[in-house]
Amino acid sequence: MPTTRSLQDLFRAIASDDMGSATAIASQICQNEERKGHKSAARALRGALVKNGVNGKHFHIAETASHQNGAGFLSTALVNLSTDLPLSEFVLTSEPRKELETVIAEWSNRDKLRKRGLMPRSKLFFHGPPGCGKSLTARALSRELELPIYLVRFDSVIGAYLGQTAIHLRQLFHFTETTPCILLLDELDALGKRRGNPLDVGELDRIVIALMQELEHSRPLGLIIATSNLAKNLDDALWRRFDLALLFKSPTKASLKSYCRKLAEKFGLRLPNEVLSRAINARSFADAEALVVSDARRQTLAGK
Repeated sequence: MPTTRSLQDLFRAIASDDMGSATAIASQICQNEERKGHKSAARALRGALVKNGVNGKHFHIAETASHQNGAGFLSTALVNLSTDLPLSEFVLTSEPRKELETVIAEWSNRDKLRKRGLMPRSKLFFHGPPGCGKSLTARALSRELELPIYLVRFDSVIGAYLGQTAIHLRQLFHFTETTPCILLLDELDALGKRRGNPLDVGELDRIVIALMQELEHSRPLGLIIATSNLAKNLDDALWRRFDLALLFKSPTKASLKSYCRKLAEKFGLRLPNEVLSRAINARSFADAEALVVSDARRQTLAGK
C-alpha cells in the first residue's frame, strides 16, 4: 500500500490542480508497488492512471522521469566528502561554537531525548559571507558525530521534466531517513529562491514548495545541513523549516592566524612570519588555506 506521505503529496497536487506533479507522484507510487513485488497492483494502478485521462503524454513524461530516478541517481547526485579538522580545533566565534556543541550533546543523548518525547535538532542552516567556514564546519561535525557526509550536486537534482526535481528531492530525503549521515545542501539558494518573481517560470516555485515540504516532514537518521552566501534571496518560509539557523561572520585577523597555524601543524609545516602576515590579511578561511597554507605546503614538498 502507498505510504500516507505519498498519498498526502498526491492529494495536495490534485487540490492545487497541479496535474503534472500529481501524475509524477502517481507514477512513483506505481513504481514503488512494483519494487515491492506487487506487480498486479502496479499494472492496475498504471492502467487507472492512463484511463482517467490525465493524458498519455503526461504519463509518458512522468514514467521517463521515474525511470531516470532509479538507483543510479543517488550515485551521481551525492559526493562523499572527506573530513578535516575536528570541531574542537576549528576556529569559530563563541555563539556558533556553543550552539554546535549543544547539537553534538543532543546527538549523543538522542535516545534519552526521544524517550521524553523530544527530538534532537537535525536540520541546520549555516549562512554568511563566502569563505567563512560554513562547509568546513559541516565536515567537522561529520568527524565529531562519526557520520559520513554527502554533498548534494544540484546539477543532478534539477530535472528537465515536469515534476522530476520534486521526485529527486523526495529520493534524497528518503536516503537521509534510511541512512545515518550528514546531507550537505551547499548553496541552498540554487533551489530555495524567494517565490513570486514574475521573471521565473512556475516550475521554480513548485521546486521551492517541494523543498519546504521535504524539510518539514523528513525525519533524518543524521543531520541535514544547508548553507548559503545569499540568505537574503531565500524564500522567507524556508527559514522556518530549520531547527537552527547560524550566522557565520567574516573571520577576524586573529582567527585567520589561529586557523593557519593549526593547518600548518596538521601538515608539519613551519610558517614564516611573512606567510602568517599574508594569512591574517586574507579575506576568508578559504583564501587563507588556498593562497597561504597550500602554497607553503607545495613549496616545502618541492624543496624550495
